[in-house]
Amino acid sequence: MNRLVCAFGVIFVVATLELVVAHPGKDVLGCHNGTSITVDECCAIPMLANKTVIEKCKAAHPFKPPQNTDDKGPRGHPGECIAECIMKGMGALKNEKVDGPAFRKAIEPVVKANPAFAKLLDDTVKQCHESINVDSEFTRYVTKPVCKPDAKAFINCVYGTLFEQCPTNVWTQKDGCTQLKDKIKKGCAYFALRKHGGRRMRPT
Repeated sequence: MNRLVCAFGVIFVVATLELVVAHPGKDVLGCHNGTSITVDECCAIPMLANKTVIEKCKAAHPFKPPQNTDDKGPRGHPGECIAECIMKGMGALKNEKVDGPAFRKAIEPVVKANPAFAKLLDDTVKQCHESINVDSEFTRYVTKPVCKPDAKAFINCVYGTLFEQCPTNVWTQKDGCTQLKDKIKKGCAYFALRKHGGRRMRPT
């Protein structure tokens, strides 16, 4: 019985990860319902990656709908490819796996410039790195994706956790901000909540 419960729990976690990260167009969690404010308006989280790297990756992976809808080959959401590109540019993706310590080293200048987030970032990076590694062990793909969702899931985890635990001196008391925290807690991706209507999916 315990094994059955454990197996169901793993399936649920992986299914939720796939629905929220790999298929953001299917809003099964109601992430975009009743959203009147954005996460950026509630907590001023610093940009963790170098702006040059981000812009280079956006240019390399523009958001375009698939030209051939009958194509059965491997696909990847542009957000996944941008995130993978950014993580590689930061030296935080090695052998297709997220390297938490390397990511922490890459954001050291940001940590020093934003003391309010320093301790929180240390704990968050460690927590999200462990979480993504566990999820990756149980994730199986019918067809090999163009870009694996691990990098995007990790970045969403980091920003989502920082948002949930936003320092009080940075947090903005606006109507709707607590609602966004609740959405992230139930599984909504942080970057899906960066624009009214939830359509800004780029991990920046």
